[in-house]
Amino acid sequence: MTDHKKEQKHYNTGVMNKLRDKMPVIIIVVIVAFLATIVFEWGMNLMGLREDRMLFAKVNGEEITYQQFEQAVEQQAAQMRQQNNGKDIDEAQMQQIRDQVWNGLITQTITKEAMRKYNVTVSDKEILDWIYNRPEQLPDPIKRNFMDSTGVFNVGFYQQALGMKTKEATQFWTQVEGYLREVLQSEKLQAVLTAGVRVTEADVLQKYKDDKIFANITYSGLDFSMITDTSMNNPSNEEMKKYYDAHKEDFKVDESVKFKYVVFSDAATAEDTAAAQKYLEVLIKDLKTATLEDSSLIRLVNDNSVSPFSDTYQKPNAFGSDATKFLFSAKPGDVSDIIIGNDGYKVIRLIDSKEGEDTYVNASHILVNFGTDTAAAKKKAEDIFKRVKAGEDINTLAQQLSDEPSAKTQKGDLGWFTKGAMVKEFEEASMNAKDGEIVGPVKTQFGFHIIQVKGKSKKEFKVAEIKKTVTAGARTKDIAKKKAESFYLDVDKGANIDTLAKQVNLVCTTTPDVLKDGFIPGAGQNKKLMKLALDSRPKKVFEPVKIQGGYGVYELIEKTPAGYRNFDSIKTTMVKPKVVEQKKFAVLKQMATDLRAKIQNNDIKSLSTLTPPSVVETADSVSVSKPAPKIGQDFAVSDAIFTLKQGEISQPVKGSKGYYLIQLNNVTPFNNDDYLKAYNEIRNGLLAQKKQSVVQEWLQKMQNEADIIDNRDRFFN
Repeated sequence: MTDHKKEQKHYNTGVMNKLRDKMPVIIIVVIVAFLATIVFEWGMNLMGLREDRMLFAKVNGEEITYQQFEQAVEQQAAQMRQQNNGKDIDEAQMQQIRDQVWNGLITQTITKEAMRKYNVTVSDKEILDWIYNRPEQLPDPIKRNFMDSTGVFNVGFYQQALGMKTKEATQFWTQVEGYLREVLQSEKLQAVLTAGVRVTEADVLQKYKDDKIFANITYSGLDFSMITDTSMNNPSNEEMKKYYDAHKEDFKVDESVKFKYVVFSDAATAEDTAAAQKYLEVLIKDLKTATLEDSSLIRLVNDNSVSPFSDTYQKPNAFGSDATKFLFSAKPGDVSDIIIGNDGYKVIRLIDSKEGEDTYVNASHILVNFGTDTAAAKKKAEDIFKRVKAGEDINTLAQQLSDEPSAKTQKGDLGWFTKGAMVKEFEEASMNAKDGEIVGPVKTQFGFHIIQVKGKSKKEFKVAEIKKTVTAGARTKDIAKKKAESFYLDVDKGANIDTLAKQVNLVCTTTPDVLKDGFIPGAGQNKKLMKLALDSRPKKVFEPVKIQGGYGVYELIEKTPAGYRNFDSIKTTMVKPKVVEQKKFAVLKQMATDLRAKIQNNDIKSLSTLTPPSVVETADSVSVSKPAPKIGQDFAVSDAIFTLKQGEISQPVKGSKGYYLIQLNNVTPFNNDDYLKAYNEIRNGLLAQKKQSVVQEWLQKMQNEADIIDNRDRFFN
């Protein structure tokens, strides 16, 4: 088996451990990811958006509008907030969402183009059959609308909704039909693209062996830390040149460019923070008077908050500590003061509360790490426990004494949590304690804890919450943009970018080599900037580019044509480490050979009796998919293990970290009956993985070849 085939086999092994028969369809995920959360909310309005006359983007001649993009961004953002219990999104996360949406919309456009090319269509009959006859198989974004109080899909709710004739219901089912049409089209397209994918019996057998054949081994490892000779860390120029000539193909590269760039930040200022606070102050009066009956409360939240109104009861851990304190003391209709969080500002109105099923605990704690002396750590924890019991404030002491990394800022406050959120010992101590009780020291894997329970409740809350994330305002962004433009003009006229950056107290950064389809530091996969760079000569400076965190001014400083990297330019950074590694491996191989000769009575454990002794380890239940813990996923080692006979000691085995001597103690026999039982599951999993790989490769190829016009920088400035 060649190294490439071994690598591919083991890659498949690693990936396939997590795959099952009914793996999500790859294209489906891409196409509908932006619709999954928001589209299927009752009464959502997707229409009536104003068309922008300026071109936002085109992919192979098909336009992507600014409205499409922004709508998808908001849907993704809402989904992230929901997953994070309503936590606001900062600007860095929002930029990541924009990048994901951009790539997703490109993929969506390419995929739809392929559907037209291959005449992939879905009939109304297919959609209606799914809706009326197979509701349990509907995608989760739809099924979530019909969950009962236990979180289970309720067919009765679903059938009742089918019979509703209201305007909102009609709109909803129209959206469902459109969604399912895209899902089915995607499944059919994947079937076309993967029609030739096959899994052989040999593939299935190898996968079974990789997962189910286990070995017990004893081994001794030799790594670079055992080499004391430092002279080999400085190879000669001749040695490096010899290595370069022998491995020249390793240094072959496509055309690349290198930039220097300066970032002009548009981060929120104190002025923006004050504006956000003032914004909420104005809304507090309306929040107190708006009602659910006339939907004014819903409109108020939806029009002014980064998160939409939710009519569901939420658990205490969905809110920050300050918000939770307000809710536990509030009456229905009460409105909080402005609550300041790490992610912005918010105002909350309590609508209603009820008793839920889960018990939630509000607690603070102090952690004392074990350190090097467990007994001393326990004594320290006991002393702290006495101080808290005597009346000292646990949060003040946590800030001073706790070893928890966040203690300086959070003061040991854990907020509200329920079962499953903490390690077992901590959870049991907290759940079993009474409200106000101090317990400890409680020993966990992290150390000793002193815990004070500050609240216990089963309450759940329905709230109206207006959140305002503190982001850069138009003025802040405009200032940053104008600074970047002024800087660009000066560099374009001949000013040195490094010198000019120092004058304005900014850092000028040099990028590594960037390939045609690679990521430009700061700017990401900016094909527009990359095309300009490839068509330009060094010293060309480009107009400010909107990047994550502000604006970037990029200067092209180097272009490398396709071919081989110049030896002198890489001998220190790329060639030298390889030469040093090669020399060290040679030394380790000789050490391993000498060590093997010292084994007595064909027992590798005898190496532990040498002077000085060698470290000998035993590992049980080792397979290709489950490597020895202290060796890790090293396929050369795995291959060597399963070529040995019982009791046999290997020759020195070269792994990624060094050399190993391995003795096979025993191996589980092949179980043909078990293999036959697992055959279909393994085959289906491998088939799904191969199909996934084909689809991903196709998508990547289509994206690389796509004709893309990207004008995002004109819209986000």
